Parts: sequence; C-alpha cells; structure tokens
Amino acid sequence: MRLLSQSSLTGQKVLLRLDLNVPLTSDKPPKIQDDFRLRSSIATINYLLNRDNRVVIIGHLGNPTGPQAAHSLAPVVDRLSELLGQEIAFAPELFSSSTQDQVDNLADGKVIVLENLRFDPGEGANSRTFARRLANYGQVFVNDAFSVCHRLNASTVAITEFLPSYAGLLLEKEAMVLGGLLRHPAQPFVGIIAGAKIADKLPVIKNLIRRVDRLLVGGGVANTFLAAEGLTVRRSLVDKEYLTVAQKLRRLAGEKLILPTDFVWRDGQIMDLGQNSIELFRTHLSHAKTIFWSGSLGVYEQPPYDRASSAIVRLLADLPATTIIAGGNTADLVHRLKLANQMSFISTGGGATLGYMAGETLPGLAALG
Repeated sequence: MRLLSQSSLTGQKVLLRLDLNVPLTSDKPPKIQDDFRLRSSIATINYLLNRDNRVVIIGHLGNPTGPQAAHSLAPVVDRLSELLGQEIAFAPELFSSSTQDQVDNLADGKVIVLENLRFDPGEGANSRTFARRLANYGQVFVNDAFSVCHRLNASTVAITEFLPSYAGLLLEKEAMVLGGLLRHPAQPFVGIIAGAKIADKLPVIKNLIRRVDRLLVGGGVANTFLAAEGLTVRRSLVDKEYLTVAQKLRRLAGEKLILPTDFVWRDGQIMDLGQNSIELFRTHLSHAKTIFWSGSLGVYEQPPYDRASSAIVRLLADLPATTIIAGGNTADLVHRLKLANQMSFISTGGGATLGYMAGETLPGLAALG
C-alpha cells in the first residue's frame, strides 16, 4: 500500500476521498451533531496544503437515491472551513462545466469540496465510467476514508485505475493500529463484543476467539448465546437462525467467552447488564494490557440503560492498557462521556472496522496495492 506519508507530493491537484458522513440535526439549516470524522482527517488535509497542493475533496452523506437537499454537503463544507481556518469552495454539482472551471482555477494551498457522491448511482455501482469522470478532477488520488473501505465504491476502488493512488494519514493509522491488534497485541488481550445483532459480529468473534485471552459478550449478541444455552431471555432480541452457530462457538471458545449473569429488564426485554455482570466484566478488564471494544452493552440511547456501557467506558479511561474503540455507537458512547482523549485509539469505521477485525480483505485497501 502506497502511503501519503512516504510520498513527495508537491504542487499537485489531489483528489482526496474523505468520510464526510456526519450526523445532522433536523434544524433548518441542519447542524452537525458530531464532527469526529471531519476532525480525524484534518491532518491529511493540512499535510497536502502545507506542500502547496490543490485539494479536491470528495465524499458522501447518508445514502440518498438521487440528489436530495437534506443530504447536501453544504453544512459539512461550512464546518470544514472552520476547522481548517480558511474559506473552502463548494461545487453544488458533481459534474458540470462550472465545477470543472472551479477545479481548474483552484490555487495552490486551497480546497474545494464536490457535492455528495451518492447523488449519482455510479458511486455505489463502482462504475469505471463514473470513476473516470472523477479522475478528471485530479492528478493523484488519496484515500483517507477508512470507514468506507469495506464497500466496493467507485471513489475508493475503480478510481485507483485512473490515478496514482495513496493511503492518507488517517487510513494509514487505522490499518496500522487494527493490524497491530491482530498480529501482536500485548497480553492479556481482552475483547468486548456487543451490540444488537450477532450476525454483524459473528465473523469478528470467530477471528478474535483464537487471539484473545477473554472475550466479553453483551447486548443482543449475548442474548443469542444465552438462548443457545437454553436460558430464558423472554422477549429479548435473539437471532434465532444463529443459535446453532452460537452453540458451536461457545464450545470452541470454552472459558475464553464470558457471558453476562444478570440484567436490567423492561417489559420482558433485556435492556442492560446488571451490576454483577458489570463487576464480572470489570474483573477481566482490570488486568488487560490490550482491549478492543465494539458494540454497546445495553440500550445506551435510553438512560438509565446506558449504565453498564458508561461504567465500562469510565473504567477503560482509567486503565493503563491500550484501549482500541471501534467506530459507530461505541465511539459515540465515548464521545458522549467526553472521554475520547483518554482512549488509545478510536476508529472512524463501523462496518470497515468489523471487516478488518474479522480478517476480511477490504476492497478500498486492496485497491491501494
């Protein structure tokens, strides 16, 4: 994989793929609720600007079917301008003579953002035609959007056929940190796998169970394991089609796999871990040197069912261990408690992180060589 950090790009027109998919409020105009993904790529943008490159940023917001005002990147451009401390140009059309003129006339050290890639179906189809049109806006391509590298998109895969391509600073760091977890974690290595559905986490569990000293399981994922053991979870979320797989994994994992022992219930459904389970998890985590966490332990969006997840976040913030937090709602948990700076690393990826930790080949990384 060719790395931007090892390149000598100067005075080039750089097509830079970022993850601009940030949560927005329903206000008019909408406001950004969490700019973590934007802030995570500022280092790459500044790296390019400090070397007199012209930066053409491309990215997506949401998953629209055609142009939709609610998914315009305009509010993202405003926030990026604030973070960079310079005015950023915005092209409201992906492909037009006006957009081409704006890009062609971009001065060294300046930035322009193009409108939402997903307004065009060619992006999701990994269209070579679409990618070739994007390539007209740059001389080189830099991918700094780790969180979409698990998708076969034109702006992460097909585009590399038409331009010399590099991994940005964030992408490099994501691959380095997560790769280190799989190759040589400091022991004891403890994983926390939770969240709503076991289907999303099974590949990760299968890959990690051989590598960790303990795997703590919570949320809806734990429900399926518990049901597979014949324990009653009443009306709680269970992926019934994976009960047999859960039984096999449980036998394979043996004492490595730790399930909760008590719960907080509401209307016959498990909403959170009980105090005994929090203490059980705390015991295993307190001696760990490396911790990887993906998925909330309860319905954290609805207090007081955020108690277990919040307790574990605070514990990890105080531990001397290396703490790696997956993206998605796990990262949201940490940011809500304002403890992000006390974690070793927070990934920007949700599905991409799970795919990487499952040992899968991510198309966006493979395309970079």
